[in-house]
Amino acid sequence: MSRRTEFTLVNQLAEDRVAWAFWAAGAVALVGGLLPLAIGGTSSRIASVGIPFTIAALAFVACGFVYKQGRGASAILYFIAGLALVYGLLAMFSVPLQLAALGSCAAPPAPCGGGLQRPLTLSENTGMGFATGFAVAALFIGFFGLMVVFRRTAPVPSIPPTRRIPPVAPHADPKPAPVAAADPEPEQEPELPAHVEEELPELPAHESEPSTN
Repeated sequence: MSRRTEFTLVNQLAEDRVAWAFWAAGAVALVGGLLPLAIGGTSSRIASVGIPFTIAALAFVACGFVYKQGRGASAILYFIAGLALVYGLLAMFSVPLQLAALGSCAAPPAPCGGGLQRPLTLSENTGMGFATGFAVAALFIGFFGLMVVFRRTAPVPSIPPTRRIPPVAPHADPKPAPVAAADPEPEQEPELPAHVEEELPELPAHESEPSTN
């Protein structure tokens, strides 16, 4: 496998991970909004939390489709989803705060009067716990997808980059310096013939004059 193919597969896996993270966050938010209604029924005072949770789920799902268009769109949608979840949690926890501040009626079958509300039932407490846990999980999963979007590497260009700088011509090897002709051997001086002594002719023997008696 070439290096470019491996890099493309890594980017593809990262993009798939981003989309699935946002979609998982949307699914978790939707389930968290439906659980109070499923556990407590329509008579539950926290069943209305399903509306902001559904809006958050739609915003997360939209993030999974538009995150390729830029970081700004993903950040705005994540902010809307987080705002909807926080609003749902505040609306849900406002019920026990009202009961703590204004007081509550006695447990049924005792009559309730004076504009007071009944205390929270077991199903309502259970629904609040599940909704809170799923909302926090959706925020963390969506934040993971948003973090990958902001740290995503640049995509590999479809066309390989071409060389724009003209190639440098190879330097020609310098011509070798001409080899100097070999110095001629010094001329040898002609040898003089050996000195031959000339033989002089022999002189005749010196005849002495005869002595006179």
